[in-house]
Amino acid sequence: MKYRDPENRAEAEAHGHPFTSEENVAAGHELAAQVCRELHRAGIPAYVMRPEATTQPGAGVEVDDSQDGYVGGLYIRWSAPGLAEAGIKAVTERRDPAAPEWKHHAEVVLLMQTALIGILRLAGFSAVPAEDVDDIAKGDVYIHAGTPTSS
Repeated sequence: MKYRDPENRAEAEAHGHPFTSEENVAAGHELAAQVCRELHRAGIPAYVMRPEATTQPGAGVEVDDSQDGYVGGLYIRWSAPGLAEAGIKAVTERRDPAAPEWKHHAEVVLLMQTALIGILRLAGFSAVPAEDVDDIAKGDVYIHAGTPTSS
């Protein structure tokens, strides 16, 4: 979740950038809890992302509190810190953006995106590749707001 303090909220609203309602944020957190429970049932580590927490392996779930048509949905990002660190190190040290270690990491993220979408759709959630909603979220999963049809 993107935590917003009241001062930031008031300042943003004064500049014409209103935040979503607290009700939508609460609904998003309930949806995030449902998604995490379902992923745990499938044996996949999942957690709601918080700014103070370090990156953990598994599915990080973030509540979308934007003001657009997708408000209240979730972004799910697969995290494999060991693979990411190896990829970044290879790219940085060799100055090779096509380093095999980075490619390995990127391919794992895309494979997990497909797996997460399949698992969550089976559970009744409206899951899509996040790039369908936000073109810079490649590899993430987006869950549209609302509760699953079955579980």
